[in-house]
Amino acid sequence: MSQDRRPVVLVVEDEPLLREMVAYEFELSGFEVIDAGSAEEALQRLSTLRVLDLLFTDIRLPGMDGWSLAHEVRAVHADAPVIYASGNTERQTLLPRSEFIQKPYRPEQIFRVAADLGVDLPAAPID
Repeated sequence: MSQDRRPVVLVVEDEPLLREMVAYEFELSGFEVIDAGSAEEALQRLSTLRVLDLLFTDIRLPGMDGWSLAHEVRAVHADAPVIYASGNTERQTLLPRSEFIQKPYRPEQIFRVAADLGVDLPAAPID
């Protein structure tokens, strides 16, 4: 990643307050945040991105789910790590460079998983 560019994260969460909280934590940590309330909205926003450093997605979304969204994102940004989040324990086979976190989660957990996936964390707190 270039030193003059902030890492870009796409945050997809249909619960507005949770989406704002996650986006805020990423912004505080130096990320450029693109957020969406559905997979379809995320794919529209994705079409304008030249680079994507991380996809953070809820699994249960209205319409297309997070599993399917991750496959669509990887078709365009093959190397983008993925963090799946859900309140349920249902899991499918994870894509390479992806991980699952259980809701509720703390921001530090998100950043620890992102670091484990090889994401450059400009100023993220990891406990």
